[in-house]
Amino acid sequence: MITTVTLNPALDRVYYVSEHGPGESEYIYEEQAIRVYPGGKGLLSAIDLVKLGNKDVQNLGFVGGKQGLFFEKMVQEYRVTTNYIYTDNEIRNNVFIIGRKPVSYTHYNDYTYRVKKKDVEQLLKRFGRAIVDSECVLISGSIPGGIDFDIYEEMTKICNEQDKRVFLQASGEALNLSLRQNPKVIMPYFKHTKRIFNRDIIEFEDYITACRQLISNGAEHVIIPYHCDRLLFVEDRVYSLSPEDFCLSSWLGAGDAYNAAFMDYVLHRGFDFIEANRYGAAAALAIAEKRGIFLDNRKEIEDNLDRIMIKELEV
Repeated sequence: MITTVTLNPALDRVYYVSEHGPGESEYIYEEQAIRVYPGGKGLLSAIDLVKLGNKDVQNLGFVGGKQGLFFEKMVQEYRVTTNYIYTDNEIRNNVFIIGRKPVSYTHYNDYTYRVKKKDVEQLLKRFGRAIVDSECVLISGSIPGGIDFDIYEEMTKICNEQDKRVFLQASGEALNLSLRQNPKVIMPYFKHTKRIFNRDIIEFEDYITACRQLISNGAEHVIIPYHCDRLLFVEDRVYSLSPEDFCLSSWLGAGDAYNAAFMDYVLHRGFDFIEANRYGAAAALAIAEKRGIFLDNRKEIEDNLDRIMIKELEV
């Protein structure tokens, strides 16, 4: 089994338009130009893992309100096992507007969702039971209001007590605190803040310094976005990963496909950090070049492997 965690789920509404500009109106007549997905980091990766042929994938987290019932039904249609704590509040709605000419990407992100302390306590108890049969655990994404920043540290501790491999994508204080439990793979998340250890990450040297500190503070391996590339850190070695000659359609879903393919590689071929990242990047490239946010099969990953360049850096 594979467990993914989504504490801050949302209904994602995606609109593909010809052009997108302020003050303009556009009428959408094509059904395929509107998509409604169950969203949230961790969940999208769970769906991709199922599409790659993994039959026993569960998503654990919070959902709430009447929209939560609709959300769970949609998730189950993707053959992901749902394991949710229901709350009183409605889950979030996110709106994405993707223009074609020129390519543009506008995202309205709703962060009104909150949970209560009793819900958090219930989730942690359920989490410990839920991962018993899991080979690895992906904990990914933002934290809703009402939850302390040490939630990922607590979840990583539970995983360590059961000898489960943890792949953690987080940001800010949640990332900093989780290091005390030595997660196997850390992926800093820059959507909400481009800071690590309370320092701005701007220049190339900032990335190098911050990631080496992540390693020294407890992470075994670090993957960090650097513009359109990735920087890979393991012990005292640093690698750059770059896609070759790609035509961007949308980044929506690409990062989630990266995480899913990385985990899929590790599960089926063993923990080769560099090659697992190559596989993940090929999956992200497949998503970035098409209209759609989920992988279809392994072939579209394998077709892109030769376009992913990895080299060791002397830094």
